[in-house]
Amino acid sequence: MKLQVISLEPYDDVVSVRDRLSFVQADRVLLVWPTAASTRKRILCRKLDLVLIQRESARRHTKLALVTSDPDVIDNAEDLNISVFASVQAAQRGRWRHPLNSVFVDRSGRPEASPDPYELRLVASRLKRLTPQQRRVRAIVRQLVVVVLIAAVLLVTYVLVPSADVILTPAQDQLNATVQLVADSTFSGLDVEGARIPAAVDVIEVQDDATIPTTGSVDVPNTLASGIITFTNQTNQQVFVPVKTVVATAGVKPVRFETTNEVTIGAGVGKTANVAIQAAQDSAGPIGNIPSNLIVTIEGPLSKALAARNIDATQGGTLRHQGVVTQNDLDNLLSAAREKLRQKALGAFVLTPNQFVVPATIKIAEERPEWTIYSAFKGDQADSLTLTLRVRAQALIVDIQQARQVTFARLVRGLNSGRLVSPDSVTYTDPIDLHVDGNGLVSFTLSATANVAVSISPDAVRGLIAGANVDDALYKLQQTLILDSYHPPQIAIYPGILRRLPVLGARINVIVRGAA
Repeated sequence: MKLQVISLEPYDDVVSVRDRLSFVQADRVLLVWPTAASTRKRILCRKLDLVLIQRESARRHTKLALVTSDPDVIDNAEDLNISVFASVQAAQRGRWRHPLNSVFVDRSGRPEASPDPYELRLVASRLKRLTPQQRRVRAIVRQLVVVVLIAAVLLVTYVLVPSADVILTPAQDQLNATVQLVADSTFSGLDVEGARIPAAVDVIEVQDDATIPTTGSVDVPNTLASGIITFTNQTNQQVFVPVKTVVATAGVKPVRFETTNEVTIGAGVGKTANVAIQAAQDSAGPIGNIPSNLIVTIEGPLSKALAARNIDATQGGTLRHQGVVTQNDLDNLLSAAREKLRQKALGAFVLTPNQFVVPATIKIAEERPEWTIYSAFKGDQADSLTLTLRVRAQALIVDIQQARQVTFARLVRGLNSGRLVSPDSVTYTDPIDLHVDGNGLVSFTLSATANVAVSISPDAVRGLIAGANVDDALYKLQQTLILDSYHPPQIAIYPGILRRLPVLGARINVIVRGAA
């Protein structure tokens, strides 16, 4: 802000200073008194002088401050809230006060040699003489105003500060409802009166393996017969008999045996050697049990040099029972695989937490030849039969939440006015008695139980007990409302020293336990 400094002279008075203020172009003006060493004359030492100068400065929207050491001027400036500094530099650095809006000049006790008529008129215009009675009335009015203000503060405190918590437990009863519901895949929406809800049809693909033992049976060779064959040399030379030399019985279907080791027969007609034999694979089983002296032929070129004969009977050839695939096996395995897939499909449908599959509605919707793979066919020898089957399974899906909505509506249908169901107390049973009729309609039973409480309006409670003391409030609550006899009403007031509920109903917090 721009500052203009005016240095006063010993001959300056109110008129000259006011004239000099008319030429000021700054926001702030600083009047500097002459020093005591430069003059013995005191200037502008009256309070009225500063009042007039301050008014002129205010009229010109200029903030005023002084630099002086005159004690009277300093006192008058303090009364008028005019800043006084010790020097021009201090005024530039310091904070300036705001001038007063009005000034009353009190000249009592200050004798003046020659009162200024203008000043006297100014003071007279601001002073009003009061009689002693008027002064007493004014004092009484002031006291009444103070009393009214204190009462208003106390009233506001009494209304706004206190608060209270009121805990109520309404009397409760229990409702029960059992509903026979019907889920229909051709129906949409909810029918409370008819207890009908929609059902969804879902189709999925499932695959699994199934195995059963075969029921057919056939006897097949189990072990190979064995024995000893005696070779006789019919030449004068040694004869070598290699392993797996074949000897057999005579006839159209000879029983064949093989030597299990090699042997050399000495030179000379009539020389003999014994070799172990075992029935060939095509002569396995009991057919290889040959009596003595019946194995007489040798296959191959050795038949010209040797003769063969079993001195003792061969033995050890046995049979076993082998499973055989029958048509019943194929049919039974297909039925078992289908049932297994139906059971698997029960847990394979993708459901929301509120949905369930009706087991009786699960059926095979599609099968394909390439999806049906057997491990063996009819007549094949096998002890077990395996089928890999893939199908498309279909089932009805029911939304239990929709069933609960219908059941809840039937539960509260006959509820009397003024009574409410606590949502947290509602419980439902699982669906029972599931049944599917010939038209594909699913029927089942669902039960619901809920606690019913008397409806209590918090606003009505506030209006009933606002401003009452605790004992009266408890009595009114017990006489007016239907409450749980095991849980009487509770009232807590804050601050605790009060024994009366807040007058303002909004400061009462009503808590209804078990309310909806």
